[in-house]
Amino acid sequence: MSPDITYLSDDSIDAAGDAELRELLSTCFTKPGDEVFKTRRYWREPYKHRWVMRNEAGRLVAHVGIHEKSVEAEGEAFPIAGICEVCVLPDCRGRGYVRALLECVHGWLVEHDYAFSILFGNPKVYGSSGYVEADNLYTNEKGDGWKPVKGMVKQIADRCWPAGDVHLVGLKF
Repeated sequence: MSPDITYLSDDSIDAAGDAELRELLSTCFTKPGDEVFKTRRYWREPYKHRWVMRNEAGRLVAHVGIHEKSVEAEGEAFPIAGICEVCVLPDCRGRGYVRALLECVHGWLVEHDYAFSILFGNPKVYGSSGYVEADNLYTNEKGDGWKPVKGMVKQIADRCWPAGDVHLVGLKF
């Protein structure tokens, strides 16, 4: 039997599920500042959608969340999925779990008319899932002007990533 992938809307998570998610996230994320996962299931702001993977024994082993965000470019705004809190338990890494989770996420994004998904991560990890580095992405999360930010993008719809400056609206995820 292979690992089981399940979609969870945030409003469907009960107290036991919250504790289980926080345990997974706090085990996987251990840098300074990541202590937030001991008390909540998100880093900076809540999000509505997540996918989890359980092993054959039912243990939660991997997670991907998405923020509903938008970007503005060339005088137009369009929806993007902000991929966040991608993690796999340390003893389960190297088995293709992130790729399998992202494949499910990408299918859902197509069905829900997202133009792109964006994440902030290691190109060596996410390149195999179709993500490429974007050198024209900007954020203004501190309110002091648009600043370049290193991100990765995957085309979801039949739309090419804009050539000019692309502004991520709201907080970085």
